[in-house]
Amino acid sequence: MQRVYPSLVGLLLGLLQTGLYFQLSFMLSSSIRTFLLVTVCWLVGSVVGIGLAKRVQVGLSAFILLALAAYFACVLLLAVAPFQTQLWPAYGVLIALTGVYPGVFFVRMGAFYRARDLFLRENNGFIAGLVAGTILYLLVGRTALWIPPAILAISLIICDRSLLMRPLSTN
Repeated sequence: MQRVYPSLVGLLLGLLQTGLYFQLSFMLSSSIRTFLLVTVCWLVGSVVGIGLAKRVQVGLSAFILLALAAYFACVLLLAVAPFQTQLWPAYGVLIALTGVYPGVFFVRMGAFYRARDLFLRENNGFIAGLVAGTILYLLVGRTALWIPPAILAISLIICDRSLLMRPLSTN
């Protein structure tokens, strides 16, 4: 499990980012501004997460829950107020909150994985999440943007933490 963990996190992040982009594109605006909103706010959240990683002493599970709560708050806001472009700032804040988790993840997991292994595994998982999110959305519809991220996030939260927190052998 320890070797697969960064890939699963990447998969979750890819699913979340795909879900945000699709839902905002269909329920708010399909312009380049939507793509930039998701990308820039996610990156801002990640930078905030990097800053919080060592100062805030809560487990990664709390940040996964924050990301999931912000993601579903965005979904709910889109359902309640579709096409309300005056809510761009609220969406930006929610996306940034979703992006905090990856920043914290990279800082904290740097102690347990070599940087190149961590980035390789997470990035491959992220790409798989983008592809899976897109294909699932095309095959199943909006439900695919809600259930898989929730299941994966819950799975990551209940993973055996003792297994994850032992440094990898360098053999």
